[in-house]
Amino acid sequence: MGNAISSTYSIAVFPFLKTTGRVLLGDLTFRSSDDLEGLPSAEAASVTEVASMLFLQDDLRIRSASCALVPFVDMTNVSMVNVHHIANIQAVVAYLYASPHEVFGDPFLTSEHASMVIFSPGSVSRFLVQPDFHVEPVAQRPGFEPDQFQKVRGYDALYNFRHHFWVTRGSRVYGPQPHLTLNQSQDLYADVERAASGGRAMHGLLLQLLAGPVTASSSRVFTAIKWFSDANREGNGHDAALVSLAIAFESLLGLPQTEKTDRLVDAIALLLGRVPRLDAWAHQFYRARGSIVHEGRTERLHFVATDSRNEADGPAYQSLLSYGMRIFRLCLSTLMVGADLAHQAGLEEILVTNQQRFQKICETLKDTRVPAFERLTRVEDLVEALDHYKFLAESGLQIDTMVSAVRLAVEAVVDCNESLGQSNRNSLLTRITTISTNDRLKQLEAVQGMETLLVADPANASAKQVETVRKLVNVVWGYVFPQYYSLKQQRDAGKLSQ
Repeated sequence: MGNAISSTYSIAVFPFLKTTGRVLLGDLTFRSSDDLEGLPSAEAASVTEVASMLFLQDDLRIRSASCALVPFVDMTNVSMVNVHHIANIQAVVAYLYASPHEVFGDPFLTSEHASMVIFSPGSVSRFLVQPDFHVEPVAQRPGFEPDQFQKVRGYDALYNFRHHFWVTRGSRVYGPQPHLTLNQSQDLYADVERAASGGRAMHGLLLQLLAGPVTASSSRVFTAIKWFSDANREGNGHDAALVSLAIAFESLLGLPQTEKTDRLVDAIALLLGRVPRLDAWAHQFYRARGSIVHEGRTERLHFVATDSRNEADGPAYQSLLSYGMRIFRLCLSTLMVGADLAHQAGLEEILVTNQQRFQKICETLKDTRVPAFERLTRVEDLVEALDHYKFLAESGLQIDTMVSAVRLAVEAVVDCNESLGQSNRNSLLTRITTISTNDRLKQLEAVQGMETLLVADPANASAKQVETVRKLVNVVWGYVFPQYYSLKQQRDAGKLSQ
């Protein structure tokens, strides 16, 4: 089941979502499976082959699907860590299509419609793709010649990040439930464009979140909408869906292990206001959740529309789950808009000192498991913030941390940039060695004028990284030059040993 056939790519597919144009989701471009323009021949052939395997039901092949080429996913060692970005994309797409009907509350599309399959080219066991025990063929399949290990050319595949399976030319891949219909109006390109252009502010913010770096806040949002999508599966019973939605609320709002009902009521009221009967829904919702979790079932799946504390006094109305889906989306929208306002105001950056930024830069640049180019990219925003707040008075700034940041940054830029020129590279390496000594004056002398050596060809791919390091050096020199001239004066006066 290994991948004897070398490949650098896999194919991520939304089998049941069509698109009329290319659409960027995160850093992946999704296109129609019949749009092969610009693809290398091997990749184009794989896309065509995979598309030919996608069936709706019986012998009805899906005419086209939405797909993207992604970095190779090794199915023999797959984990959610190395596919988390693709999983986040699927969760956001499923969420976009889960908008509830304004009257009945039913989602536009269930999560099954946003099912995703990842296909990794490789060699697979012929017994996995064409078992022969207790089965009989009802249609002619393309023949294939297995190798000496009984392997054939095919694909290791992963369905909805849960189910591993194997296919080859002529295989058929069906949906996750017995009967799944395709929606006529659905168009990934048009629907995402509408969301991104402000049809719904929160939808656009979710798409921006996909394109940004992973943070604690974004991870919490993605976790919450994955549980929301799980609740939106048509294959779920109401009991299981309600529990999944409760977990989505807990993930989104950070509810504690105890007093969840009261905290949920308070959090929703804070986000959405004191809406009449909203607290009644929250209490009823969590009572139902508690019954399911602790007793395995509940008979109270509908909202009792009453202002009385006695639920027997009111009529049963729409399902608690249907209300919960709408309330969750409102809470997420409020949180996303609030987070966006805080981001635009730079609130997070205001609450961080430059010393803490220097420490974070050092931590990031020390992680040699990450390529130098990527490490420098990750500290760009930190360096911009350092430059922006460099004139604020601050206690606790440490020269050791600052010069360490310079040393690590210059080491990284020398490692990944070939356009600095050999003379400049040699000079920078000499200064790096000097900064590594314990002589403070020599350390600061090495920093002085270092920016003049950091000049790269603007056309070079890492020119931006060089400019980031230049800016970092200038910020550090702005902090340390008084210390440098003080030490230099002491040395010139013979008060400092050479």
